[in-house]
Amino acid sequence: MKKYIKNNNRFSLLLLLILFIGTLTAFKIYDDGDDFELAKSFDLFHDVVREVRMYYVDDVDVPKLIGEATKEFLQKLDPYTVFYPENQIEDYKLMTTGAYGGIGASIFDKKETLLISNINKNSPADSSGLKVGDEIIAVNGIYITKQNISEIRKNLKGEPGSEIHLLIKRFGRENPTEKIIVRKKIISPLIPFTDILDGKSGYIKLNSFLANSSNEFRKKLKDLNEKQKLSGLIIDLRENPGGLLNEAVNIVNLFVPKGSEIVSTKGRVKSWNHDYKAKKDPLFPDLPLVVLINSHSASASEIVSGALQDLDRAVIIGQRSFGKGLVQITRKTEYNTRIKITTQKYYIPSGRCIQAIDYSHRNPDGSIGNVPDSLISEFKTLNGRKVYDGGGIEPDIRISEKALSKFTEELLRNFEIFDFSTKYYYEHEKISPVNEFILNNSVYNEFIKFVEKDNYNFQSEAGIMAEKLAETAENEHYEQEIIVKIKELQKELSIDKTNALMQFKEEIIPILEREIIKRYYYGEGMIRDEMKFDRSLKKAKIISSDKEKYQKILSGIND
Repeated sequence: MKKYIKNNNRFSLLLLLILFIGTLTAFKIYDDGDDFELAKSFDLFHDVVREVRMYYVDDVDVPKLIGEATKEFLQKLDPYTVFYPENQIEDYKLMTTGAYGGIGASIFDKKETLLISNINKNSPADSSGLKVGDEIIAVNGIYITKQNISEIRKNLKGEPGSEIHLLIKRFGRENPTEKIIVRKKIISPLIPFTDILDGKSGYIKLNSFLANSSNEFRKKLKDLNEKQKLSGLIIDLRENPGGLLNEAVNIVNLFVPKGSEIVSTKGRVKSWNHDYKAKKDPLFPDLPLVVLINSHSASASEIVSGALQDLDRAVIIGQRSFGKGLVQITRKTEYNTRIKITTQKYYIPSGRCIQAIDYSHRNPDGSIGNVPDSLISEFKTLNGRKVYDGGGIEPDIRISEKALSKFTEELLRNFEIFDFSTKYYYEHEKISPVNEFILNNSVYNEFIKFVEKDNYNFQSEAGIMAEKLAETAENEHYEQEIIVKIKELQKELSIDKTNALMQFKEEIIPILEREIIKRYYYGEGMIRDEMKFDRSLKKAKIISSDKEKYQKILSGIND
């Protein structure tokens, strides 16, 4: 009995000791007021979830609500901090590797069908005989409706080796046909196109900075130079949203001296701050470089273009870049999930950060704005040229993009150009090679007739406003005479399709020509055709082959 009491007392002392240590630890953890408030918030959130789960009048999908709350919580920070639940890990893999299990076709919605808008050459979709313009009306026996179209679109992706059954409606055929396609691992092309232009300058189109981008870029560049010694190189980063920072650093290292500072990152965790410098001797230290950018060139694209600009190593041509100076890392979280979180800002060699939107200082209503002009600072390139932070990379030579007319936008939105191109493809077995194909007046006149047959009435913005005004007048019971006048005005403001097709012929033809070429020569054919009308590329060819002009720009003498 004494032994029992003695042991029991020891146990009680041990328990008290554990509780005492636990209390000290708790005080240590919550010594900071912020930590205490955080723990308090977690406790309150847990209590709210428990109360709702136990007592709410209807059944509640609590995990779904928590998932939505997590998404909303992260969206309050910035658009780049994202949580990937287990059922979205494939999206995460696509983001980091460019690879996914699928059929190798791009699609978009058209009413209650999925329309094939592009097909990768030699992909499962291509091998099965799918064509651009085919409409998917059912997947694995399930017909597409407005309610399920988003979910069915996701189902086109899946494990490589798995089958998918598609019911296809094709132009000119009365009955739909079934296609059974075996999904494969689809790797989005990092570099969809390279060429030697005018027998002088190399051209490399880089789509993204995913794993192995720099090695592939290096190989393509060496291949071009072996075909013919290059007098210059044009790197096309337009529409490139960025990717992995290391890949951007490695590409810059191909052209700048060993030891050159390329980019530095700074954030809240000081031990993660890092200066990225060129580790190797450059492959092409003196090759004249021109980099093409536009408003959709972001992140790693801006590291490459910005670093080469700050080091006076390349002439930048095009439009101001997007302005993403934030760095994200991906961390594993519980239950096979991931979080991509913004941890740092990056600074290119001149010392500037080109982040355009200030997420850390929101307006009282929660909205965000660009970095104000009063906070924008001036920096200097290696040769002393003036550059600025707070708003993307400003090109050395600005070539503005011509905005499409509202009429042409309507043609695209209503599939007039797309559907005519499909019709043309099935009526013409073959066309001339890309470099020889020209959309002549005869074809354009066919297109005019095609659009004229469509019952859709095109309206100007003023016409749309007049229509809304007429509806409001009727709802508010205005006098009939006023309503009639408004409707007469609406009629006068409506667009005459034939006149508009002639008025905007110059901007419609290149779009129509590319859409037709895509059906015969895939994505590469489209890129080749775009080059014929590309004003930024034309300027780049001139600069890359004119060493005197090139050096003047980099020296700050741009007349």
